[in-house]
Amino acid sequence: MASRCVNNLGGKVLLMDVTPDQVNDYVRKHCKEYYEMPPGFVFKDVRMLLKSPMLVGLQIRKQKILLPFTKPCPGYGTMLYEVAAKERDLEFIRENLVKVSE
Repeated sequence: MASRCVNNLGGKVLLMDVTPDQVNDYVRKHCKEYYEMPPGFVFKDVRMLLKSPMLVGLQIRKQKILLPFTKPCPGYGTMLYEVAAKERDLEFIRENLVKVSE
């Protein structure tokens, strides 16, 4: 069963309590490769809580994934996490999500 806590992935918060558009703009600016992630997508046993599809970005050289998430708790809202990624994590995103970037 998928966990509900994105904190289990470690990493750091890049944006907090922002709009989905702000997250998508950040991902477009900071990643050459990004994919559309639907609400409920499961990554590393964590179900991504989102109100609508948002962009997840891959930073290949840094070995990072920029991951949007919406915390249901008051005062958090939509966030963007930077989590460390292994090659298999990058491949998982590539194989399971639709690429949006050129």
